[in-house]
Amino acid sequence: MNKKDYVGQIMDEWYESMATNNVSVQPKASTLLGMILSKYDVQLKQDTRDIWDEYLTITGGQFKGWYDSLTDEQREKWHEQIKQTRRSTNKTLLKG
Repeated sequence: MNKKDYVGQIMDEWYESMATNNVSVQPKASTLLGMILSKYDVQLKQDTRDIWDEYLTITGGQFKGWYDSLTDEQREKWHEQIKQTRRSTNKTLLKG
């Protein structure tokens, strides 16, 4: 994900958090925050997201946006977890 994607993600999370807490700011304040954030090299902290837990709680309509937000490394981890879960499920079904 590039710098602009992270700024957008931060802004989206900020808006969502404000809506949840019934807080609002003037549109100009949002613009200023976005401009300031774009000056910094913003990166997501590693290992702060539990990809599998997120996957289990999203709805089908949210999947594409969620999947697109993952880094290549996170996608690889997600695909590996899918494979492990399928193997585990198949073994359980064969025993049952």
